[in-house]
Amino acid sequence: MDSVPTVTRRFRAPLGFQPCKIDSTGRLKLPSAYQEYLKQLGDPYLFVTEVKGMARVFTNGSWERTVAKMDGDPDYKKRFTLRAEAIGCDVDVDPQGRVTLPQNLRRELQLEDQQVQLRFYEDVITIYSQEQYATEVGRAKERKLADEDRLESLGINL
Repeated sequence: MDSVPTVTRRFRAPLGFQPCKIDSTGRLKLPSAYQEYLKQLGDPYLFVTEVKGMARVFTNGSWERTVAKMDGDPDYKKRFTLRAEAIGCDVDVDPQGRVTLPQNLRRELQLEDQQVQLRFYEDVITIYSQEQYATEVGRAKERKLADEDRLESLGINL
Protein backbone atom coordinates (compact mmCIF):
# COMPACT_ATOMS: atom_id res chain seq x y z
CA MET A 1 0.00 0.00 0.00
CA ASP A 2 1.39 3.35 -1.02
CA SER A 3 1.51 6.01 1.65
CA VAL A 4 0.20 9.46 0.95
CA PRO A 5 2.84 12.13 1.56
CA THR A 6 2.05 14.51 4.37
CA VAL A 7 2.18 18.19 3.55
CA THR A 8 3.44 20.32 6.40
CA ARG A 9 2.65 23.97 6.48
CA ARG A 10 5.42 26.36 7.41
CA PHE A 11 4.76 28.09 10.70
CA ARG A 12 5.67 31.78 10.73
CA ALA A 13 4.26 35.15 11.71
CA PRO A 14 2.27 37.03 9.05
CA LEU A 15 4.19 39.47 6.88
CA GLY A 16 3.19 42.94 5.71
CA PHE A 17 1.45 45.91 7.24
CA GLN A 18 -2.19 45.45 8.18
CA PRO A 19 -4.59 48.40 8.49
CA CYS A 20 -6.74 48.24 11.64
CA LYS A 21 -8.86 50.48 13.81
CA ILE A 22 -8.69 51.08 17.52
CA ASP A 23 -12.21 51.83 18.71
CA SER A 24 -13.26 54.46 21.24
CA THR A 25 -12.88 51.98 24.12
CA GLY A 26 -9.33 51.03 23.13
CA ARG A 27 -10.12 47.69 21.53
CA LEU A 28 -7.95 46.64 18.61
CA LYS A 29 -9.37 43.94 16.33
CA LEU A 30 -6.46 41.79 15.19
CA PRO A 31 -6.36 40.63 11.56
CA SER A 32 -7.41 37.00 11.13
CA ALA A 33 -3.88 35.93 10.12
CA TYR A 34 -2.56 37.37 13.41
CA GLN A 35 -5.28 35.56 15.37
CA GLU A 36 -4.48 32.25 13.68
CA TYR A 37 -0.76 32.63 14.28
CA LEU A 38 -1.24 33.47 17.96
CA LYS A 39 -3.50 30.43 18.42
CA GLN A 40 -0.83 28.18 16.89
CA LEU A 41 1.85 29.48 19.26
CA GLY A 42 0.39 27.72 22.25
CA ASP A 43 1.72 30.55 24.45
CA PRO A 44 -1.28 32.75 25.24
CA TYR A 45 0.71 35.44 27.06
CA LEU A 46 0.78 38.87 25.46
CA PHE A 47 2.36 41.94 27.02
CA VAL A 48 1.63 45.38 25.59
CA THR A 49 3.61 48.53 26.34
CA GLU A 50 5.31 51.51 24.70
CA VAL A 51 8.85 51.38 23.34
CA LYS A 52 10.37 54.23 21.33
CA GLY A 53 7.05 56.06 21.09
CA MET A 54 5.05 53.15 19.68
CA ALA A 55 2.74 50.61 21.23
CA ARG A 56 4.11 47.09 20.98
CA VAL A 57 2.50 43.75 21.73
CA PHE A 58 5.12 41.22 22.77
CA THR A 59 4.22 37.62 21.89
CA ASN A 60 5.76 34.18 22.19
CA GLY A 61 8.04 35.08 25.12
CA SER A 62 9.60 38.05 23.31
CA TRP A 63 9.14 40.34 26.33
CA GLU A 64 11.07 37.96 28.56
CA ARG A 65 13.83 37.61 25.94
CA THR A 66 14.05 41.41 25.64
CA VAL A 67 14.34 41.89 29.40
CA ALA A 68 16.88 39.06 29.71
CA LYS A 69 19.24 40.99 27.40
CA MET A 70 19.50 43.63 30.16
CA ASP A 71 20.86 41.26 32.81
CA GLY A 72 24.25 43.01 32.76
CA ASP A 73 22.75 46.28 34.02
CA PRO A 74 20.25 45.65 36.83
CA ASP A 75 19.53 49.36 37.44
CA TYR A 76 18.65 49.96 33.79
CA LYS A 77 16.58 46.76 33.70
CA LYS A 78 14.63 47.89 36.76
CA ARG A 79 13.91 51.36 35.30
CA PHE A 80 13.00 49.98 31.87
CA THR A 81 10.59 47.37 33.21
CA LEU A 82 9.06 49.82 35.70
CA ARG A 83 8.31 52.30 32.89
CA ALA A 84 6.98 49.52 30.68
CA GLU A 85 4.70 48.13 33.39
CA ALA A 86 3.47 51.59 34.45
CA ILE A 87 1.99 52.16 31.00
CA GLY A 88 1.43 48.55 29.86
CA CYS A 89 0.19 45.20 31.08
CA ASP A 90 -0.65 41.64 30.08
CA VAL A 91 -3.55 41.44 27.63
CA ASP A 92 -5.69 38.68 26.20
CA VAL A 93 -7.27 38.16 22.82
CA ASP A 94 -11.03 37.98 23.37
CA PRO A 95 -13.27 35.50 21.47
CA GLN A 96 -13.85 38.14 18.75
CA GLY A 97 -10.09 38.51 18.16
CA ARG A 98 -9.76 41.86 19.94
CA VAL A 99 -7.13 43.12 22.34
CA THR A 100 -8.00 45.94 24.74
CA LEU A 101 -5.08 48.31 25.07
CA PRO A 102 -4.38 49.65 28.59
CA GLN A 103 -5.84 53.07 29.33
CA ASN A 104 -2.48 54.62 30.32
CA LEU A 105 -0.96 53.48 27.03
CA ARG A 106 -3.89 54.77 24.98
CA ARG A 107 -3.77 58.12 26.72
CA GLU A 108 0.01 58.49 26.41
CA LEU A 109 0.07 57.58 22.70
CA GLN A 110 -3.35 59.04 21.79
CA LEU A 111 -4.56 55.72 20.42
CA GLU A 112 -8.32 55.92 20.79
CA ASP A 113 -10.76 55.87 17.91
CA GLN A 114 -8.26 55.95 15.07
CA GLN A 115 -6.85 53.97 12.16
CA VAL A 116 -3.47 52.33 12.72
CA GLN A 117 -1.11 50.02 10.87
CA LEU A 118 0.12 46.78 12.42
CA ARG A 119 3.38 45.02 11.65
CA PHE A 120 4.35 41.63 13.05
CA TYR A 121 8.14 41.39 13.24
CA GLU A 122 10.31 39.11 15.38
CA ASP A 123 7.47 38.10 17.72
CA VAL A 124 6.43 41.71 18.35
CA ILE A 125 3.35 43.41 16.91
CA THR A 126 4.10 47.11 16.48
CA ILE A 127 1.16 49.50 16.33
CA TYR A 128 1.92 52.48 14.09
CA SER A 129 -0.22 55.59 14.02
CA GLN A 130 -0.86 56.73 10.45
CA GLU A 131 1.78 59.45 10.93
CA GLN A 132 4.37 57.00 12.28
CA TYR A 133 3.64 54.61 9.43
CA ALA A 134 4.13 57.34 6.80
CA THR A 135 7.38 58.44 8.48
CA GLU A 136 8.84 54.92 8.66
CA VAL A 137 7.89 54.06 5.07
CA GLY A 138 9.35 57.40 3.94
CA ARG A 139 12.65 56.63 5.70
CA ALA A 140 12.82 53.22 4.05
CA LYS A 141 12.15 54.74 0.62
CA GLU A 142 14.93 57.29 1.12
CA ARG A 143 17.39 54.40 1.56
CA LYS A 144 16.04 52.31 -1.33
CA LEU A 145 18.98 52.71 -3.74
CA ALA A 146 21.61 52.21 -1.04
CA ASP A 147 19.74 49.16 0.24
CA GLU A 148 19.54 47.68 -3.27
CA ASP A 149 23.31 48.12 -3.60
CA ARG A 150 23.72 46.38 -0.24
CA LEU A 151 21.60 43.44 -1.43
CA GLU A 152 23.79 43.11 -4.50
CA SER A 153 26.95 43.19 -2.37
CA LEU A 154 25.51 40.31 -0.35
CA GLY A 155 24.99 38.32 -3.54
CA ILE A 156 21.22 38.77 -3.55
CA ASN A 157 20.26 39.62 -7.11
CA LEU A 158 16.50 39.89 -7.33
